[in-house]
Amino acid sequence: MEEHEIELTIEELAEQVAVPVRTVRYYISEGLLPGPGGRGKAASYGEEHLLRLRLVRLLAEQRVPLAEIRARLVPLSLGEVRALLAGEGRLAEERKRAAGQPSPRAYVEALLQQARGARYGDAMPARAAEVAERRPPSGTACYCLDAPSAEPWQRWALAPGVELHVRTDAATRERELVERLLRAAGRGSPSDD
Repeated sequence: MEEHEIELTIEELAEQVAVPVRTVRYYISEGLLPGPGGRGKAASYGEEHLLRLRLVRLLAEQRVPLAEIRARLVPLSLGEVRALLAGEGRLAEERKRAAGQPSPRAYVEALLQQARGARYGDAMPARAAEVAERRPPSGTACYCLDAPSAEPWQRWALAPGVELHVRTDAATRERELVERLLRAAGRGSPSDD
């Protein structure tokens, strides 16, 4: 039997999408799904019901309000529902992959740890350990323990809300590290700015 010829009971339809039967009935009453073909025990649900229900659940998981889902789905043909479901499925997969990636902050911290480890081995200098212990909680303003206020700094925006601030003398001394960080953030090298 081809997929467009499927006939499901309301229980089978609900099971296919892992929702309770009452949710399917609610979506029908709210106009998110078309009514069944037939009445009573002869009621059947086809591919359109299945695809629309999957799309409704996908959008609901993304916290799209039901009224907006209804407005988006009502005018769509079965082919358009198929295409939209395929596109939303790809976006959902991309979101899952992105959620598993470290944050830009965690990535930069890991790079800095690697650089410190390569530079100092396992023994971090006392001053660096002191700075690490006195680091402010996440989300608060950063401070420097030993930087004189007259010392010029260089600044690069790595991503929205993420900046790299380096004292000019340190930028010269640590040019390779700065370049690696900028390349990792997709910014090129300091000479590109």
